[in-house]
Parts: sequence; C-alpha cells; structure tokens
Amino acid sequence: MQTDQLPALEARVKAVLEALRRTSSCQIRDDPLTRAIYATDASIYQIVPNAVVYPRCVRDVQTLVRLCAAHRVPLTARGAGTGLAGGCVNSGIILDLSRFLNRVVEIDPAARIARVEAGVVLDELNAQLLPHGLHFSPDVATGNRATLGGMIGNNSAGAHSIVVGRTCDHVLSLDVVLADGSLVTWPARPAGAGLRVDNTLAGRAFQMLAGVLRDYADEIAARFPKVFRCNGGYALNRLILEQGVANPGQILIGSEGTLGIVVGAILNLLPLPVHRGLVVIHFGDLLEALRAVVPILSHRPAAVELVDKLILDRTKDNPAMRRRRTFLVGDPAAILVVELYDENQPNLKTRLEALVNDLRRCQIGYAWPILTDPAQQADVWEVRKAGTGLLMSQPGDTQPYDFIDDCAVDPARLHDYLVRLHEVLAAENIPHAGYYGHASVGLIHVRPALNLKTAQGVQRLRRIADRVSQLVCEFEGAMTGEHGDGLVRSEWLERLYGPRLLEAFRTIKSTFDPQGILNPGKIVDAPPMDRNLRYGPDYRVGKVPTVLDFSTWGGIAGLAEMCSGMGECRKRLVGTMCPSYMATGDELHTTRARANALRTALCNRGLLEGLSDPALDRVFDLCLSCKACKTECPTGTDVARLKSEWLYQRHRLRGVPRRSRLIAQSVLWAGHLAKIAPLANFLMQSEPLRLLLHYWYGLDRRARLPQFAPQTFRDWFSSRPASTGPFPLGQVVYFVDTWTNFYQPQVGRAAVAALEALGAAVLVVPNVCCGRPLISQGLLRDAQRLARRNVEILGPYASRGIPIVTTEPSCLSALLDEMPQLVRSSEARAVAACARPIESFIVEALARRPAEHWCRLSKPLLLHGHCHQKALVGTADSLRLLSRCTTAAVREIDSGCCGMAGAFGHEREHYEIARAIGEQRLFPAIRARGDAEIAITGFSCREHIAQHTGVAARHVIELVAQALAPAATTDTAEAPGVRRG
Repeated sequence: MQTDQLPALEARVKAVLEALRRTSSCQIRDDPLTRAIYATDASIYQIVPNAVVYPRCVRDVQTLVRLCAAHRVPLTARGAGTGLAGGCVNSGIILDLSRFLNRVVEIDPAARIARVEAGVVLDELNAQLLPHGLHFSPDVATGNRATLGGMIGNNSAGAHSIVVGRTCDHVLSLDVVLADGSLVTWPARPAGAGLRVDNTLAGRAFQMLAGVLRDYADEIAARFPKVFRCNGGYALNRLILEQGVANPGQILIGSEGTLGIVVGAILNLLPLPVHRGLVVIHFGDLLEALRAVVPILSHRPAAVELVDKLILDRTKDNPAMRRRRTFLVGDPAAILVVELYDENQPNLKTRLEALVNDLRRCQIGYAWPILTDPAQQADVWEVRKAGTGLLMSQPGDTQPYDFIDDCAVDPARLHDYLVRLHEVLAAENIPHAGYYGHASVGLIHVRPALNLKTAQGVQRLRRIADRVSQLVCEFEGAMTGEHGDGLVRSEWLERLYGPRLLEAFRTIKSTFDPQGILNPGKIVDAPPMDRNLRYGPDYRVGKVPTVLDFSTWGGIAGLAEMCSGMGECRKRLVGTMCPSYMATGDELHTTRARANALRTALCNRGLLEGLSDPALDRVFDLCLSCKACKTECPTGTDVARLKSEWLYQRHRLRGVPRRSRLIAQSVLWAGHLAKIAPLANFLMQSEPLRLLLHYWYGLDRRARLPQFAPQTFRDWFSSRPASTGPFPLGQVVYFVDTWTNFYQPQVGRAAVAALEALGAAVLVVPNVCCGRPLISQGLLRDAQRLARRNVEILGPYASRGIPIVTTEPSCLSALLDEMPQLVRSSEARAVAACARPIESFIVEALARRPAEHWCRLSKPLLLHGHCHQKALVGTADSLRLLSRCTTAAVREIDSGCCGMAGAFGHEREHYEIARAIGEQRLFPAIRARGDAEIAITGFSCREHIAQHTGVAARHVIELVAQALAPAATTDTAEAPGVRRG
C-alpha cells in the first residue's frame, strides 16, 4: 500500500468497521496496541494493519468479506501468527480465526475423520484424538500452537512427511468463504460429479481451473519441481480433472489465504504408530551427515532430522533444554535423528540394530545411541522442535534469519546443494548459519546470521536470496517446501516457474479474488523481498537507564527484541507460559505481545510512545511475572524482568499507586500485626476492613487473607536451646522468608527438623525480606536497598562456601535472579551461587550421607511446583524427596501456574482471571486426587488452592520431616537447634 493511499485506506477501513459493528457479532479492535502486536509474525517483516477482527461465527466472516469487497479493503486471515515467510502480515484488516472459531465439531473414530473449525490447534485436536488411538498426522514443530487453518494455508508438513505426507494429503474437504462472501464446501479429492459449474464465483472458478489445467499442461509438467516438498505458487501440479472439473480444494491448500478464507475442514485421521524407536547418529562434520541420508533411507525411516552444532550448543545455556541433552555423546558437529515405526516391538529392535550395524560397517558417524524410552525420545524431539527459537537465543543485532530456510532438493543431491550454498555464504562473509530440518525429504532449514539493522546487512539479505533462488533452479528443487511464499519468496516465483505459469497464477488470483482484497502482495504481484522489514537501516531505539541489568542485550529494548515471534507462549496444554493466555486465548496476553509492545514503544517506527504509553498498562496487566518465559521461551525473552523495569519507569513518571505501596509494605505491616496475631486475624476477616481493602485498595473482598501464626518462626527458633552437634554436614544458612516467619512457621520448623536429622547445623541469620513484593510492584530502588542489606548479611557465609537454603521459591528466585542485578558485585554473585532450594540441598546431602531411617507414608503424593521453581531450578529434586517419603505413587501435576502470583489473585480486577488460570489444569487435578495428598513448594500456591478447592496442601519439606525417623518429627518444639549465625 503506497503512502499516498493510506488516508483513503483508513477511511475505507473505518467504513467497514462501522458497518461490521452494526451487522455482526465480531469483536473488533483498532487501537494502536492491537495494531502493533499484529504487525509482526515469526518472520523478518512488519506491516501495521488498520484493525484486527475476531469473528464469532462463520456468518461473521461472510459479512466481513462482503464489506471488505465493497470497500476494497485488504483482508488477511491469520492463525497463530507463527509463519516464517511474512504470510499473515498486511495492511487493512487482520482476521484472527483462533480466538473463537476453534471448535472440534465432530470426531468419527470409525470413519477416521474429524470435522474442525479453522482455529483449532493441532496438538489440542490430537489430544482429543488420543483416546481413539488416532491423530492428524502432519506434525509441524509448532504443533502446540499452530492452527489447522494456518496449516492448510501453508500446506504444512513436518518431520514425518516421508511416511504420512503433508496437510494436502489428509484434507477431505474445506468450508471456504470466497471473495464475494459466499460459503462453499469443496472437496480436496477428485469429486467432479458433485460440483456445479454455473455463473457463481465458485462456478467460474471451477471453469477457470479446468481451462488452466488444459492450457498450461505442458508448462506444468515441465516447470513444477519434481521434489516431494514442492509447495510454491498455486498447486497446479496437484489439481486433477474429473469429468471436466478440477478438485478445487487442492488449489486452496497452500494458497496462504489469497483465494478464499478457510473456516472449517473435514480431516482424514491415521492410527497412531504402535512402536517407535530412535537412533541418534553423531557426526564430526555437517557435510558428512548429509552424505549419510541416502543410505539411511534404505531402512524405511519415518523421519530423518538434522540438528547442527549451533543449535546443540545453544541448548547448553537454555535451562529447559540443558536438562534434555542426556542423549548426546561428546560434542558433535551435527546429529541425524532417525526414527523407525513398527507394529511389532521385536521387529523394531531388530531394525534399529540393523541400522546401527550398517552405519558402523560403513563408518558413518561416530556414535549411534538407540533410544526406545518415551521420555528420552521426547527429549530429543523437544530439542529438535526448539531449533528455530534456540538459534535466535543469542543476544545481539546479528541473528540467524529465515529467508532461504525452506528450499528443498532431491535428498540424493542434498550434500552437493549444501556445498554450493556454503560457497554463496562464504562469498558474503557470513560468520555462521544454523542448519536443521527434514533431511529425509531434502529440506534443510538454513539460517544465515545477518545484521538487518544495517544497510549492508539488508543488501546481503537480498544478494543471498537472489543467488540461492538461482541455485535452487540449477538443482531442480523448490524454494518453498512448507513455510509458504509469503513476502520472502513470492518475488522469486517467476524465476522458478517461468512467466507463463506466473500468468496462470495471476489468472487464478483474479478469478477467485476479483477485487484483490484477500492477502494481497503474496504469491502474485509481490513487493520486493527486502521491503517491509521489521528492522532496517532506519530502525532506532531509545536508550533507557535501568535499575535491573540489561547489559547482556545492550539495554531493555535489546531484551524485548529477543522475541522472534515464534509464539511458543500460545501453547495451552503443557508448560506454564503464559498463564493469562491459557485462560483467555487472547493474543494480547502472550509473552510475544508484551515483548512486541515494549519494542514498539521504544523504537522510532511504532504506534506507541515510550514507556509511559498507557497501552503498555493493558498489555502488562495480566502478566503474572511467573518467569516461565525465561525458561520456556526458546529465545529466553524474560518478560518478568521487562515488566518490573517498566513498572519502575512508569512509577517514576506517574507516581506509585496506593495499592502498589500497600502490597510493597506488606512485610512491614506483617511485622507489626504478627505481635497482635489473634486481634489482627479477627480484623482482617471483618467485613468493614475487607470492604475498605476492596473499594479503596482494589483487593477483592472474596479473596481469603492469610492468617498470622500465634508464634513466628524466628520467635520459636530463638527460644530453642543451642545445639551441641555433632554436625557431619557442617553449617547451612536457612533464609527465613516473610511467609514462613509470620504465616506458616510449621514449614520452617519442618525445615530445621529435616536438616538437623541429616546432620546439618542450621544457622538462622537476621536476613531481611528478599524484596519480592517490591520487585513485583516495580519499586526497584527499595528492593535494591533490601538486596544490599542481604548481601551484607549473607556475604560472609557465602565467602566461606556455606550453603544458603530456602523453602520459598519466590524468595529463592529473588536471590538467584534479581539480587545480582540489583547489586552488581562479586559478593552478590557469590550469595546467588550458594543459594538453593532446601530440597536440592537435602538430595545432595543424602547422596553423601544417606539417612538410615525413613518412616514411610502410605498415601500417594501429587506435587504442584511453584512457577519460579519450575522456571529456575526445576522440580526434579522435590519429586526425588517425595518418592523417599511414601510407599505409594508420586507424580507431578502438569499444572502450569496456580494463578495467585503473590497479590495478583487478590486484586479485584484479577480475581476471576486468577481463578480461571487455576481452573485450566491445577484445580481439576486436585479435585480428582482421590486419596492422594497434595504437596506444594510455594506459599501463594497453598493459599490459592485452599481458596478455590478447600484442600489443605502441605509443603514438601513438611512431608520430608514427617517421613524422616526417628530423629525428626513435625513436632519440633523440643528439638535442639542453633540460635543464631
């Protein structure tokens, strides 16, 4: 859209939206924040739309299409926004089908079909199919957030396409809204007899397709690449004439929403593989791995996936992936992940061993571990799926970008193609590139590292793309294998397909879309591929002095820019990130949206104006600062850190709200009120005080306030007689947190009992609050003063290597994460190095000095880990300890966040969303616990579980202290101890 056309477009969009509000049930957003967060996807591009529309039904889509056609407004359908080619960014109106049109309408296990709406997420469909032993087989790496509509638009495939095919092979029919607003159901398989050829738009399209197939038959046969992963342009090579009519559904699959808007589909389902096994082949050289593909294919694999050293090295610094590296042997330059399916377990074992024997005999690779354990296999696949994000996880302006990432050649020519590609990159002095992907079908995703904030980097981008398109033609391959043409490859289609087929593509587009409104600028009449870049030589960001440490990224904007748009934060069935998105399904509440909004506010080309822009209040409002993004986001985009700093900057400009002050001072208030615990508890439950908190401070009257204990932990500990030892484990500092001291001292007593039973001398030092309430409210200077005091108190112990243990994960995270940022000294880093959860200390202690006596409990135990624990240290040690405590089963609830998040679940405007977050997975699992006991590690979790389920959960250390016998008991009033450190 040219600049001089923008005012006219804005007026036309306004007219569409006004009519849409009168005639539909669509949700409509045209505010700057929404436009900013929909301006990008996972590609290198950015185009700011004029509005975003969320239809609630198919009729809404039809109404919108008719209005856009009448007013000549561009309309672009978007699924999860995870495309790598810029296929779903555009001016005009973005149509988000994922919010409301996301139902699995019908599953017919006998017929092996499913009827779905376009916004259904692949993994969520497959979760419903799992009890039937079926799945929709194209398995894209983004399956936990990719929508079926988006997969149809791109003709997605995945790692196992060599045996299960692509999306186009499993779509039986499509429900499509055409450019005139008509709704048609079209088969994607030959079914000419059932199709009408008339003067409707659908009828004219049928006639045109039949004519194109006849008129261009020779050109189609000559110019379409013969490789399996050929997915560029319009799918003339997949159209079949039957009784003079083409099967129209196939032309829509892979058309990127340029011909019609897919609103539903009937899908073919396949049985799940019975048995799976992996061989992970290790290579000392990348090109050696590529030479091995053809001999491997003779073993009939289900997948052959390449992962290179750059990705494997990035897993070392990613907390979530670091734990998954156990399958690696040495330091390979590349691995090939070879998967075999079989109906028979002994046959599978024989085939896996035969593959390894062949590889050894031919001296292919240097290590060949066979993995049949599902957990080990899952680790391998998680590393592979995280490839794109891991490549983008290195801070700095030079990043490995997607623009030649989707080229496919004959697997037999893959090695030679990559050799030539290396020459292209070497000629441009590219320092490194990432290589991963589907070696089985000759499609390796190659991501050269460029700095697209410079003119030289953009020029390199274009030159490399130009030369690679020529190289692909030379190798008779396809430049688009599965990610779509979008903005990045459409320019090169004429080179690959020739002018006559481009003429056919334009005929198809103009017939299906006479007004040219459907996702214009993709496939035909595309702008140059180096236009509309997210960055560029003119991109600038403001420098903001910060309290927290952003030096690794060159400033706060640099951390926001780490978000590549991959959308891992849109997953809903597993993990913790992002709790508010899981509950709402609203893109506004994703890690991606928050990072993009902040980046837009700080750069010179956005719709938002600096850190004080009120729009940032909206996007950060439902961020729980759970820290899951620090670990689960493949690029480590730490939005909790960004939010705390943004809050500080906002308070500096606007002042601190009264509720933030109250929450931040909760520790001070607790110190006073605990002295009159009975009276304080009575007052806090009284209706007048709760009404005051509700209306004056915005703390919901329904939320249960925690009760002060009759005796604080510190009072209990100081009244104990000094211990005389012996203490074979030496000394350990117990960091006493506010919640344990004032509200649940039984946790602290259990911690002392367990530590002393194992032979540790417990030191309780006069540490101050970790500062978590202050950090969460953005009062960073106040938190900094507390951090400095804690460093002064704890530093001498850390300098002697004395462990510092905690029972509260939110306090541990402050010691590990924020304290070294607030106090940038070697002493602060030493304290962080000595800090650990009490469970980890005990696991280490048991490894050195096993406890002789455990009084085994008999109940099953279910663990819910605190978000900060899961993000920073994991729950493995908690599970290990719980397994020592009971003779029954122990397992972790796949629970995500509980929803409380400190004061979040108490805030009036957040009370319901906090409950909805808990209801996603945690609360139902607790209600269905049977006779199992619930174990937790966080104070907030305990309170929220009790609030909404009525279940009294217990801290892991309470169960450990109960199970340790005979020396330890939860009745620790007479147990010996050390009074002070």
